[in-house]
Amino acid sequence: MTRSPNAIVLGVLVWILLILLPGNGRAQQGTIVPTPSPLPSATPTPRPETISRSFHCNCTTAGQPVLWAGFVQATSYFQARQMATTQCLAYLGEKPVSPLIPTPAAALAGSTPVFPTLTVNPCSQCACN
Repeated sequence: MTRSPNAIVLGVLVWILLILLPGNGRAQQGTIVPTPSPLPSATPTPRPETISRSFHCNCTTAGQPVLWAGFVQATSYFQARQMATTQCLAYLGEKPVSPLIPTPAAALAGSTPVFPTLTVNPCSQCACN
């Protein structure tokens, strides 16, 4: 049995229409995906961190060599200088004091010499880097 060219063309057209018709299992259909909407969420309030670093400091007095040198942990140069002054004074307070050797005149008089207290801060000039 021979078919006419018109029948072949008609069969191809029917086949193409069946493929392109909606609802056909072979045609790919798009699905609608909803766009996610941002939801407000509770986030912790950021707090600044105190960043402490190590400073090398030394304290002197005018005309004197270095009285104290060491490391301090601080957040700024100003705070490091304050802490260095405190540590210097603590160091000088912990230093052993040499024994007082009375002079022969004081031994004869029976009195002990009185020394004035320091009114000047010996650790007043502290520098840190």
